[in-house]
Amino acid sequence: MKKANFCYAVLAASAVLALGSAITSFAAAGWQALGDEWVYVQNNGEYVKDDWKQDEGKYYYFGSDGIMLRNTLLNDNENYYYLKSSGEMITNEWRFIQNPEWQGDDLVDEGSWYYFGSNGRAYVTKDNKAYIADIGGKKYAFDQYGRMITGWITENGEWIEEEENWSNGMYYADIEGGGSLVTNAWVYMTVPDDSNEDDTEPTYHFYFGSNGKKSISTDKTIADKKYHFDERGVAIYGWHQDEEDQSWKFYGDYDDPSLHTAWFQATPDAAMNQSGHDDGSTYWYYASSNGKIASGEFKTIDSKTYAFNLNGELITGLKIITTEEDDSKALAANPSSVDYIANVDEISDPNTHVFYFNSDGSLKTGTQTVTIDGSSYTFNFKSSGSPKGMGVTGPSDGYLYRNGRRLAAENGMKYGIVEYDDKEYVVNESGSLQKKKKNIKDADGYYYCTDKDGILIHQLSDKCEEKH
Repeated sequence: MKKANFCYAVLAASAVLALGSAITSFAAAGWQALGDEWVYVQNNGEYVKDDWKQDEGKYYYFGSDGIMLRNTLLNDNENYYYLKSSGEMITNEWRFIQNPEWQGDDLVDEGSWYYFGSNGRAYVTKDNKAYIADIGGKKYAFDQYGRMITGWITENGEWIEEEENWSNGMYYADIEGGGSLVTNAWVYMTVPDDSNEDDTEPTYHFYFGSNGKKSISTDKTIADKKYHFDERGVAIYGWHQDEEDQSWKFYGDYDDPSLHTAWFQATPDAAMNQSGHDDGSTYWYYASSNGKIASGEFKTIDSKTYAFNLNGELITGLKIITTEEDDSKALAANPSSVDYIANVDEISDPNTHVFYFNSDGSLKTGTQTVTIDGSSYTFNFKSSGSPKGMGVTGPSDGYLYRNGRRLAAENGMKYGIVEYDDKEYVVNESGSLQKKKKNIKDADGYYYCTDKDGILIHQLSDKCEEKH
């Protein structure tokens, strides 16, 4: 580990000069030179040994032989101090120091950065909790020996040496950023992850708060965007299903793992739509402000009505939809397409209806012309009521409808009989009900008489002579 933007060198000549200038102020009564070394004689004539000595507001330390220590990282009851070339203890200062053998780990003989506070002690991790220090407006982490740590750091203040153990890290110190902890910022990092089925070396987003800790197992709003972080601190991306209510949310992709709300397009998760997932199909979805997508329901958005299948995919085109018996806005099953006009005519379930949606998914109402299997048909969809937009059934506005389809005589026949509710009605080729008609003749020469509702009174091969 190293601390950027600092440099350290001990030059023999400067050390001697510094020592000499310092000693000139030492009182002869206490300080004595022993060759190139210095001792401090107490009033009883004994040297100060294994202890500190304060002189003119500065602190010095003397070894077991009474010699003043210099250029030394001192371990004094697991408190660490640095004594510079003059022997003076440093305070409020960074130092790049070769790690001594007594530390006994893999970093021995390597250089590390240390910071010594106002009392001269190095900042160290103690009591199994990382020591995070604010220095010069930035945060730094130090291990149990006072060495500044870079890379991933555990909450206990341990440097994570093995790259595959990154998920155990709570803090991240960027060596390129001078070794300070990342705070209030994203880190976009490639890490090994055998649990990722798509990529064993994915690039993940991590976010570190003002205290330097990564966000874990939480939802967080950052710059007006919402994110979810898993138990490893990874900002999840793609689809996420809630374990409790089984609802789905979409967190974008690895470039932007933010929670998507309102309208968005995406490829479904395999659990939502296996075939659509496998072939990479994209569908429109709509999510509320909490990110949960609309699914299996009719929903009004900006004054327009839309419907979403059970997978949350926007429904378009002419569809047959079955709703819940007690909730006409809830879909009981995924819709089916209308491939043949018989699909419409065969509907008998009272909760199953035909609906027609624009290409943008908005629900169509009123009279619409629809092409089915190459033929054009006129449909009518309810503009009000519940469910809104369902195909009209029964007489309406002078026409007769079944599941939205307007019933009409065959082309070229002029008139024809259609059945509804166990009654026979007479309609023309455009579908108009023939009300209170007498002796209207079809192309085959048959005559029809109808009542005030268009219901057939009789069909005759000759004109009717009766009075109706």
